Amino acid sequence: MGRTRGFDTDRALDAALRTFWEHGYEASSIQDLCRAMDVQPGSVYAAFGTKRELFGAALRRYVQTVSSEAIGRITAAPTGLLGLRDYFSHLVDAMVDGDRRWGCLITNSLVEFAGRDAELAGLMQLHLANLRAAFAAALSRAEAAAEIRPGSSPDLLVAVVQGMNVLAKNQPGRPVLQSIADAALAGLTP
Repeated sequence: MGRTRGFDTDRALDAALRTFWEHGYEASSIQDLCRAMDVQPGSVYAAFGTKRELFGAALRRYVQTVSSEAIGRITAAPTGLLGLRDYFSHLVDAMVDGDRRWGCLITNSLVEFAGRDAELAGLMQLHLANLRAAFAAALSRAEAAAEIRPGSSPDLLVAVVQGMNVLAKNQPGRPVLQSIADAALAGLTP
């Protein structure tokens, strides 16, 4: 009979996610992760495997929670343009006052790993594909309602978001981030 875990694995994984998000993979030691997770190294290895496997679990959790919630803002709005505005408004708020002040875990990981790990790259590409698809759907809705000019590119919006994520790590402040978001959205309208 297996031993029952003496800790909440979801809570521990969320703590690991925040540690990786704030510091990156390389700068997050097992000791840092164990301290944040409030568990011993043996328990981390037993529950999650290696540091690399824990990181993969944290990336999957990020895509399922943070990314999913953000993308939901785009798709839940009554119009495509409102969905885009809500997404960018929330993004700027999170970059100034929330966890996004560390950037985006996916963007940070893309920069840190730069294609060194095919499995992790697949998780990162899934996130970007989901974001692109949500942008494409919102743009299609907005174009059909004549809210934006025809032919707007979801890839441009993904690139703007990724650039904002990189800038967020330097905490440029609300005026800079808001001006980027405003310019991106203004470029869509006739």
